[in-house]
Amino acid sequence: MAHIEPFRGVTYNPDTIDDMKSVMAPPYDVISEELQEKLYHSHPNNIVRLILGKKYPDDEATNDRYSRAAKDFNRWCSENVLTRDEKPSIYYYVQTYTLKSGEKKTRKGFIARTRLEEFGEGSIHPHEKTLAGPKADRLKLTEACKANFSCIFSLYSQPSLKINGLLEDSIEDVPFIDIVDDEGVTHIVWKIDAPSVIDSIAKDIADMPLFIADGHHRYETALNYRNLMRGRSETWSGTEPENYVMMYFSNMDDEGMTVLPIHRVIHSLADFNPEKFLEECASCFDIEEIEFNEKIESRARKELLEGLGGTGRRYSYGLALNGINAYFILTLKEREVIDRELGEALSPVFKELDVSILHSLIFDRILGIDGKAQEAQTNLIYKKDPNVAFELVKDGAQMAFFMNSTKIGQVKSVSEAGLTMPQKSTFFYPKLLSGLVINLFK
Repeated sequence: MAHIEPFRGVTYNPDTIDDMKSVMAPPYDVISEELQEKLYHSHPNNIVRLILGKKYPDDEATNDRYSRAAKDFNRWCSENVLTRDEKPSIYYYVQTYTLKSGEKKTRKGFIARTRLEEFGEGSIHPHEKTLAGPKADRLKLTEACKANFSCIFSLYSQPSLKINGLLEDSIEDVPFIDIVDDEGVTHIVWKIDAPSVIDSIAKDIADMPLFIADGHHRYETALNYRNLMRGRSETWSGTEPENYVMMYFSNMDDEGMTVLPIHRVIHSLADFNPEKFLEECASCFDIEEIEFNEKIESRARKELLEGLGGTGRRYSYGLALNGINAYFILTLKEREVIDRELGEALSPVFKELDVSILHSLIFDRILGIDGKAQEAQTNLIYKKDPNVAFELVKDGAQMAFFMNSTKIGQVKSVSEAGLTMPQKSTFFYPKLLSGLVINLFK
């Protein structure tokens, strides 16, 4: 069962930091070089210097982004830029945001420590595959700094919304963080240290499975770091701080939950012929064509995306092909096509997912991009913004596929089955800020 605990978080000191927004950052894996530079200049104590420090040509083992992060972290603590809470707390985190449709939503959750469990041996379940590179990078940072700077994002299911009610009823003081980020998302955080409230929430969570929504690399890194420390100890008891990781918990049954699609751009395929590719797709998919010229291209893009979302059918994909003045909507002819083409090669759970059918039937079978090439992203680029994907095709990429969102229930089904989706199957919006609270292992 899941075991959660309050902890004495390390937070930015409001007596030292006048503008909390200036020291916050998105998760490390969505920070571009341009954004990294911007964050570096926003404040000398911005959390980016810890989670994604710059690299320099003369870096070496004793002076690299990891050692500099540790040095900055320790200095900020000693200078009271960062301070540690006196009481163990959980942290109630509320995000209010507006979708492109104009709909305003609020997602609620809380931050606590949770005991690490190996996948398949407890109540914590992944839903996406991971890569070795990011895990090695995060392990070096964790070894250097001995802290969690960013939360794992997990989901639980509680239709009664009891935990949300407990959190709301426990708010007594003003929030210690209340900011609006550059995307217009409001982030508000309160500290809750009432033992009775924490115990009640912990008891409820203990009876639920947890599904990792975001932060798979960081969770597996936490497991690797715990195992590393355990191997170095002669007196390991299992109660050490390294046995826990900082995690954000949010109710998947709350109406504030939003999952956005991540689109796929294909490039560098040898001997690719777009007309032949469309012919091969036509054996499995009905194809709707949206012709355009330069004057109505933007209108055609809108029609494609709206048509994709409005089909009301599953297994539908938007398609842009380089050199062809038309966009396409591909919709599977019938459910039986999946069994005919893929047979037992695909799990029944995966046969219900748009993203799995795309990767198995189109990427692997038709385009010849096998599983290893997909995981290595040899011919794949992932983009959240559809307009960026459209422009990449105009600039020379061979094609782009536009996706509908994966449903929350599908994430749950895949996780409970002990399976993992292809990478970048989900984009839980909005992202959690880094810098709200830090979990120090000391």
